[in-house]
Amino acid sequence: MKTHIARNYLEMSEQAAELIIHQIRQKPESLVCFAAGTTPLGTLSCLVKAVHDGRISFEQCRFISLDEWVGLGASDEGSCRQTLDSHFFEPCGIQEQNIHFFNGTSNDLEAECKAMDDFIQAHGRIDLLLLGVGVNGHLGFNEPHVDVELYSHVTDLAPVTKQVSVKYFQEQKNVQKGITLGIKHLMQASTVILIADGDKKAEIMRKALHHEISSEVPVTVLRQHPNVYVCLDEAAAALVR
Repeated sequence: MKTHIARNYLEMSEQAAELIIHQIRQKPESLVCFAAGTTPLGTLSCLVKAVHDGRISFEQCRFISLDEWVGLGASDEGSCRQTLDSHFFEPCGIQEQNIHFFNGTSNDLEAECKAMDDFIQAHGRIDLLLLGVGVNGHLGFNEPHVDVELYSHVTDLAPVTKQVSVKYFQEQKNVQKGITLGIKHLMQASTVILIADGDKKAEIMRKALHHEISSEVPVTVLRQHPNVYVCLDEAAAALVR
């Protein structure tokens, strides 16, 4: 793991964006996966600016989803797809043909998982993966005690994940399950960028970097990945030695 500690959220976001820009310049046709949620929004904003400034183009990239709330689709406010549409795909003019996302409203979620696995396999593997981390250490919806040998799968959401979910929705949603890429996908990605900000993430980042590697704290598994960049602000890094 290569750890970068920034002074604040903006600087952390800029650092992550520059790592992404470097990757896309190296391989313009990259298969890319960006987490939704609140932490990546600053990074996405930096990338949108870079596109508008002519510093980078994502035209040749293919994009896949990390996860989605079961029961929510692209038009649902607070869904992962809607978040990325609003904050990245639409501002950057990404073509729909270059986006392959989980449909959380599908009547056949297992078919959604297989379609995603097949799509990734057809493109080799994920070239670039931008991840946030939950306060319980989850990556995507890979909750504590996940089977690390899984590829795409449907999972029950941990209680803390359901509690935190309310911040994404203006109207209350009864989310109970998620559909997500598996740890196996994450570990096979060429480059992983893990971002975290704020004192609320200090304890889990301490565990991420110093706790024994265990599926009990899924983020610790990334220490076995050969090419991970960790970008933190000072608050999230407060307990990191």
